Amino acid sequence: MTATPLRTCDRCGRSAVGLYSLLGGQICNVCYSALRRNPAECPLCGNIRVLAFLTDAGMVTCATCAGHPPRFACRTCGSEEFLTGTHCGRCRLQTRLDELIGADGVAPVELARLRAHLANAPMDPHSIVRWLRRPHVTETLRGMATGVLPVDHSALDLLPQRPATRYFRRLLIAANVLPEIHVLQHELTLYVAALAATLDPTSANKLRRFYRWDILPKLRRRYRDHGRDLSAESFIGRRGHIAAVVRFLAWMDAKELLLDDLDQRLLDRYIARIKTREPVEHFVRWASRSRLAGNLATNVHPPRTPMQTMTEEELWRATDRLLDDDDVELEVRIAGLFVLLYAQILGRAVSLTRDQIDATAERVTVRFGVTPVVLDDAVGALVRQQLAAPPRRGYAAGGSDWLFEGLSPGTHMTAAYIRLRLGELGIRPRVSRETRMNLLAMRMPAAVVADVVGVRTLTADRRKGKAGGVWSNYPSLRE
Repeated sequence: MTATPLRTCDRCGRSAVGLYSLLGGQICNVCYSALRRNPAECPLCGNIRVLAFLTDAGMVTCATCAGHPPRFACRTCGSEEFLTGTHCGRCRLQTRLDELIGADGVAPVELARLRAHLANAPMDPHSIVRWLRRPHVTETLRGMATGVLPVDHSALDLLPQRPATRYFRRLLIAANVLPEIHVLQHELTLYVAALAATLDPTSANKLRRFYRWDILPKLRRRYRDHGRDLSAESFIGRRGHIAAVVRFLAWMDAKELLLDDLDQRLLDRYIARIKTREPVEHFVRWASRSRLAGNLATNVHPPRTPMQTMTEEELWRATDRLLDDDDVELEVRIAGLFVLLYAQILGRAVSLTRDQIDATAERVTVRFGVTPVVLDDAVGALVRQQLAAPPRRGYAAGGSDWLFEGLSPGTHMTAAYIRLRLGELGIRPRVSRETRMNLLAMRMPAAVVADVVGVRTLTADRRKGKAGGVWSNYPSLRE
């Protein structure tokens, strides 16, 4: 057979076998695909089209404006955005949704909300279609649509509780398909139930009681004031805490011991062999108070050593780095500055909502505590940029209440990510915050620190002792 001769692409100069007649010449498959994937505003009609044609005057326009048939138009709607074969991505998405949950007027009303939520998402619909094809998403949505599964959280409880399921649950909450819940707290409860199923019935009952009457009330008290879910860091820590307790109970089951049988010698022997002791000691103290175990002694942990600090000069160098370095992500710069300048805990900085920000033409204020703080002009300019930045979330339409929105629906960025990025810049958030708190306490009455920074009065009082401030100074400062 005679080999097909290679020809040169008039657009990029590559040698190719097959060429397309576009842009007044012959272009290769690579250039053809690039044109289809990147439609733009036509300079003549203003519509988003594939600009692959030349007018008589030599202007690059869409097919219609150049007098050609609409070669790239979707066969269903005529759009030339997000093209896939003969159809656009949005029509492909509608087809996929029809297959999963039924057409408009047929799908359950809750799933109809999901259709609207995904169809209006300001992103490439191809990625949404790929997500809808994941087995756990396909099977769950189809089950909900046919009535095999209920349209509530119990349907997702049947799935393995992993990040993909967590994302799925949050998306359905954001789309008003499922009612609002504290996702991580709910997942922690499921985690306890799954671990309890691996234990003997008696030990499983102790674990459930420990979680219900000790861990869960503490979590609810801690997050009750803000009405928010656990932080990601707290969720991971609590899960590790519970896992350590389960290992202890499994050890007791293996030895056919009950809590009533546990004596000091056996307890000391077990604790001496493990690295993570505090969760087990915590459980034993609870069991003793609840009269499920005898009066057993646990180690008294020494007070924590004072937090390391840095010099004020080092603090200002880190501040200047975040103010001036445009190569650092905007979210990292702002959250870091809130720590370095306003002594905010990183977890609280990333969970600020937009209603805590007041940006006017003259100034930007942030409400960390009771009294709003007027930001420095340079910091305020960065916050204005953040407020005006396009959304970074995934399959979601509409706005976000968070100042630093996360990629998972309805969540903010994690403190762990910001901490990692700051660490790469040589900035230690905890040390920086401790230094700034000490500086504020030295120069301001503790009551002002409590009011403006947003710390507890007990914390402010301790700082007051170090700084020598008195509460009676506070009213005059507020006048």
